[in-house]
Amino acid sequence: MDHTEAAGPGSTRQRILEVALDLFTEQGFDKTSLREVSERVGVTKAALYYYFPSKEQIFSELVQRVHSVGNHGLDLLPILDDGPLDLAAAAEGVEKFLDQILAQSKVFLLMERNRAALDALSRADPGHAAEHKALEERWSNFVSNPSVPLRNRVRVTAAIGAVMAGVIGTIRSLEGDIPPGLRDEVLAAIRDLLGVGSRPPDIAAGAVPPTATNK
Repeated sequence: MDHTEAAGPGSTRQRILEVALDLFTEQGFDKTSLREVSERVGVTKAALYYYFPSKEQIFSELVQRVHSVGNHGLDLLPILDDGPLDLAAAAEGVEKFLDQILAQSKVFLLMERNRAALDALSRADPGHAAEHKALEERWSNFVSNPSVPLRNRVRVTAAIGAVMAGVIGTIRSLEGDIPPGLRDEVLAAIRDLLGVGSRPPDIAAGAVPPTATNK
């Protein structure tokens, strides 16, 4: 069997990850076997082992997506310099972070539903724990920076919290489904918290914009 295909969206490696993500989230990491994963992907168990020697390695690679989102999200925010922040630029960064969270929302749900496996990964893989700690330290350095006005630090922290609570909290309650309009509502909350204005009236929801005929 040829294992030399590129690791693109339709590659065997990527399909293994996506199938495992579904199974780990739906029925739990501990209750999912590699045989189930291989059967749903449509490859032999031996072929699956070529890409991932263990179930734990699949889980680790999925969790790595969260670290990537976190680091990239911090890179998007104008929080590296001292002094007052450009909150409009911060809003743009948080909006991009929101899109990343929505794209990887199932991975966050996976982590919430598999706490024991996540703890075991942290114990077994010092690199995973170190990366998580480094991510926390990057954020802590911003929050504790006295050179940045407290108002800026609080508002950016609240906006990030709105993303996490608004997206993850909602899909947790809806068993993983992302309801229509969720992005718009979270984005409106972000902009309100940062004080940079809210979205235009939601005409689709029934709001009527002011015109010369209805003033």
